[in-house]
Amino acid sequence: MAFKRLKGIPGPWALLGLGIGLGWFLVGLFLTLVPSEPSKEEIISRARGYGMVFREEVVPFDFKSSTSSSKDAPDNPGQLRNPSNSSQPLLEKQVTSYGVSSKEHEEVLVTIPPGATLEDIAALLEKQGVVSRALLEAEARKAGVTGKLKAGSYYLPRGDVAGILKRLTE
Repeated sequence: MAFKRLKGIPGPWALLGLGIGLGWFLVGLFLTLVPSEPSKEEIISRARGYGMVFREEVVPFDFKSSTSSSKDAPDNPGQLRNPSNSSQPLLEKQVTSYGVSSKEHEEVLVTIPPGATLEDIAALLEKQGVVSRALLEAEARKAGVTGKLKAGSYYLPRGDVAGILKRLTE
């Protein structure tokens, strides 16, 4: 009687094949559900979403290094000096601006050199008539972007502090 019940069950080889097939199916399912490593572009995109930037894009605020000698350091800590010609300030040599005016908008091309502090940038923008120095410094500190300002050339809108900070941190 017990033998008659076993006739309906497939042979041991069929069960082994079914087990191996089920195993492969589960492995394939697991491999498709496990996320793969993100590409370099995805990593950069995610990092920018968190507010991270490349080291080369940040305006450094500590322009005195502990390894530099005292003769290389500027006499006035607020004044940046050109390493090749220490008598000429770096901001005066590298900063250029050109006015672009039209009826629809008024923007000024401003070049921010590497190593410029928030105060240097605010003074430059006030000198060019883009925005008030105190207003820019206050808004930058309020927004928490003082360490995220980047060197480069920008067309900046006159009087639009939020637009200026957005362009300087992108």
